[in-house]
Amino acid sequence: MGSAAIVLLAVWMALDASQTQIGATPATNAAEEAGEAAGEPKGGAGVSPIELIPRLELRQSFDQLGGGTSLHDTTAEIDIQFLDRVLLRYEGALRVLSTPTGQVSGLADIRIQAIGIPASGPRYVVAAIAGAVLDTASQPALGAGKQQVFFGAGAAVKPLRWWLPYAVVEEQLSVGGDSARPDVNQLTADLGSILFGRGYAWIKIDLTPVADFQGDTVRLFGMLEVGRLLIGRVGLFMRANTQLAGPRQADYGLEVGIRYLFHLGLGP
Repeated sequence: MGSAAIVLLAVWMALDASQTQIGATPATNAAEEAGEAAGEPKGGAGVSPIELIPRLELRQSFDQLGGGTSLHDTTAEIDIQFLDRVLLRYEGALRVLSTPTGQVSGLADIRIQAIGIPASGPRYVVAAIAGAVLDTASQPALGAGKQQVFFGAGAAVKPLRWWLPYAVVEEQLSVGGDSARPDVNQLTADLGSILFGRGYAWIKIDLTPVADFQGDTVRLFGMLEVGRLLIGRVGLFMRANTQLAGPRQADYGLEVGIRYLFHLGLGP
């Protein structure tokens, strides 16, 4: 499964409902968080894998694509806050492509993304997404060979303190590049839920249908992520994904990552 369908929604909202309860006191909040490790941030900051907080992230992923082909990526991501409600995201990866005929390694395409929050409240958020995939792969086999743009929108609600369902829709198009390579024109929907637990832990479940208009196919992917904020601003997460329906493109994928949050706190 491509990373384009994963973690595209940014939430600028408090993740601990006690922060929005009228009349809540510090003593009440402390009692509710009893049993959690001392020194952990309060208010749920940094718990959500989709929260809009500047961060540095490093991921190792392995994807078995079928036919004896696999991808091994080492991805670095940095999120920089720009203005109060905009986040700029930069992603670059070192890729190893293994096929029955040999192995190719080098830099993959660079991805740049902007995430803005035009509207939000204590229990809802609306996000706007725009970005580009640059044709920067060091070898043709390691990238799409196309300059691409993408844009979309997402929304999330928080009906319960421990549950955050959300949806993201994104269109991705190629606008230039190698004319001999296939064009890109696909619509992706990410339907997910995050379940929060004690100890600043979370479970994230995603269903991601992808409509490839260029190839006239529709595929459905599924992903499960578990994670926890470990010490201070450092969090660890693991993901597993597979293709659930449609013409076979991927068998399974595994990913583990660590992130460092530049600051902890709630948005306005």
